[in-house]
Amino acid sequence: MNRKVRTIMIIASIAVVFSGFVPQGSTDSFLESITKVFTNGNSSELGKHLNPTVELELLDEENIYSKSQAELLMKDFFTRNKPTSFRINHQGNKGNTSFAIGTLVTQTGSFRVSIFMKTDKSKLLIHQIRIERS
Repeated sequence: MNRKVRTIMIIASIAVVFSGFVPQGSTDSFLESITKVFTNGNSSELGKHLNPTVELELLDEENIYSKSQAELLMKDFFTRNKPTSFRINHQGNKGNTSFAIGTLVTQTGSFRVSIFMKTDKSKLLIHQIRIERS
């Protein structure tokens, strides 16, 4: 095998191995947007990052909602718990899935927020949000 063919085969093999991974840069910029969304309590901006169906666990209530229903529930949550800050504490990804765990500080107390995302057609979308009291 000549050197050019071998190089192409190596590059192709690497591309196949890493094709299922979410690029870290895209996850980082996505999480920067999510940090702003939660800090500002902006449910309509959050809606832009939601999958068409979202599993939402809000305090002790859990269900699967449409994107618009989840957005309305988050709007209500932000109205009752006005955010003052949000910080990502942990994050990771494997294959086409990613997660972030953060702390949301509001005027009524602190909450642990877990966000689970998947890449769908080259776009990172939120599939699950869990919000529980810290």
